[in-house]
Amino acid sequence: MAVIRTITIPPGENTGWHYHPALVQAVVLSGTLTRVLQDGTVEITRPGEPLVELPQQVHIGYNHGNEPIVILANYQVAQGCPLAVPAPPPDLSALPACRIGGAQRLSSA
Repeated sequence: MAVIRTITIPPGENTGWHYHPALVQAVVLSGTLTRVLQDGTVEITRPGEPLVELPQQVHIGYNHGNEPIVILANYQVAQGCPLAVPAPPPDLSALPACRIGGAQRLSSA
């Protein structure tokens, strides 16, 4: 079953670590989304760009910008299943620091 939702992430906020039980296809409508995946990979998605979140892929989304992020998401979820499940943060302490938006950040920050 497809569930379509609009998600808004205010400036300075994040989604918390979580995963989706099923495939999510989305497009960022406004703002710039920074996602950190469970392996420390950082993905930045800008307005008009699509993104795919694979089932069981633990991740967190950040809004490091000054405007709300608005995402249109299509969840391919079985009836009765949650759209997202909270997850503990992965141990990213052994990963090197990375640069996001010109500011030095650890991948787990």
